Parts: sequence; structure tokens; C-alpha cells
Amino acid sequence: MKNIIDTLEDSENLSVFLDLIRIAGMEPMLRERGPYTVFVPTDEAFSRVPRDRMDEIRQDADKLLLIASYHVVPGQLTSEDLRSISAVRSSLGTDLVIRSSDRGITVNSVPIVESDAFCTNGICHAISAALVPPTLEIVTP
Repeated sequence: MKNIIDTLEDSENLSVFLDLIRIAGMEPMLRERGPYTVFVPTDEAFSRVPRDRMDEIRQDADKLLLIASYHVVPGQLTSEDLRSISAVRSSLGTDLVIRSSDRGITVNSVPIVESDAFCTNGICHAISAALVPPTLEIVTP
């Protein structure tokens, strides 16, 4: 089994989030500490974000740290664990709303598309869109 960073490196569709984690300075934390549950937007999720918006986010490490921290939850929560809870507190200190149905599990209404990638220091769940922290003002045209 590998740590969270090595797991993301080995994945074929999670490289954008890995890049953002590195820019935000979170790589050492997700490589060496834990356990953490990480909700990882797929590369396809980021492909729907306009290029100029992605460039803007990449150039603002402070904002990026807020966004990335919102995707990380202290502790290891499997999909089975998530089915029995209604909210979790992110590393940012704000709650993520968890909903479960026969169609699957959502985090802030974003579906988990792949679950339970176990790591030595936690677990990763791939999600179909990036989560936007409530403390971050997003302006869309």
C-alpha cells in the first residue's frame, strides 16, 4: 500500500489535483501524516473549469490552500462510514454535507465516482467536481 501522494501519482486521472496540492504546499502533510480522507476531483472535473480560472487559482497559493484543505478530512472514512453520517468537518474547519442513497454517495451534492482507495495514511475518494469552500467567493461570468 502507498501513501496518499504516491496513490495520486499512480492514478491516471487525478494529476491536476496532485499538481494543485503541490502548489498549495500540502504534499509533505499528505505524504507523511494522517490518517486523512481526501475527496479528489478527477482530471475531467477540472477540464470543465475555464483555463483562465485555473491559471488564476494556480497563481494564488493562499487561495489554493483554502480550496485543497476543503477536500481533506482528518481521519479515515470509508464509503461504508460515509453512508452512516450526514456531515464531516474538513481541514479548513468547515463542514461537508454527506448524502447517501441507492444511487451512491455525494459530498456537497458532488457524486463520489470511485471510492475506497486505501493508503498507508488514509483513503481517497474520487469525485466528479471540485468542492468550493463557502469562505471563497467564486465569480463566474
